[in-house]
Formats: sequence, structure tokens, C-alpha cells
Amino acid sequence: MFEYIYYRLYHTYKKHEPNTNPGFSATLALSAFQFCMIGGVMIVLRGVFGIDVLPKNSVVGKIIALGFAALLALYNYKRYSPKIGEMDEKYANYKANKWFRTWMLYILSLLALLVPIALSRLINGLQ
Repeated sequence: MFEYIYYRLYHTYKKHEPNTNPGFSATLALSAFQFCMIGGVMIVLRGVFGIDVLPKNSVVGKIIALGFAALLALYNYKRYSPKIGEMDEKYANYKANKWFRTWMLYILSLLALLVPIALSRLINGLQ
């Protein structure tokens, strides 16, 4: 799934920002999407189960989150950037290319954060 998302982001940035490094831009966008998904899971863990993965409102928690985001971006860049040629062959005629639009990814990123927040508020409000 993430490989295809990277592929789509790469070609979007290559088309709309030709003078930049599309691999780097796609890596940052993919990492932000993954970070939103992880953040959503953390919100559910805290709101529903009372489990705090990171310390609340602390500098240490922010440093850990930023370090994790940087490691995630580095991992994605090393994993996907060298394989863009293989991805071109693999996904050139992919069925999802016809209906999946890049803007949908940005909506999914927002939903990955907002739905867990709403769920957490709803469940905590009912107690």
C-alpha cells in the first residue's frame, strides 16, 4: 500500500514541481501520512484505553516524536526512492490509477487523525 502511495506522490511532484527532487517530496508526504496514522492510533490508545505512549505536554515527548518522524522519513527514502523504476513498471497499468486521485490521500491523512479524535471524545464523553 505505501509503495503505491509513494509511486503516486512521486509522479505528482515530478509533474507539478519539475525543478525539485520528487523523491524527497514524496518521502516527506508519505511520512506525514504514516505519522498521521500512527498519531491516530496513539489517540485511540490514550482516549479509549488510557495508555499514554508519549509523555503528555513535555519537551521529551516532542523530541521523541520529531526523532521518530525523522527516522520514518529516512526509512521511507531509503526504501522507496531507489525502487522508482521498478514501481513504474509495476504500477503503470494499475487499476487504481483510473480512480485513485492524489487529493484523496490528503483527505485520508486528515481522516486518520480526526476520526480517532472524534472516537476518543465520543467514548470519553459517554463515561
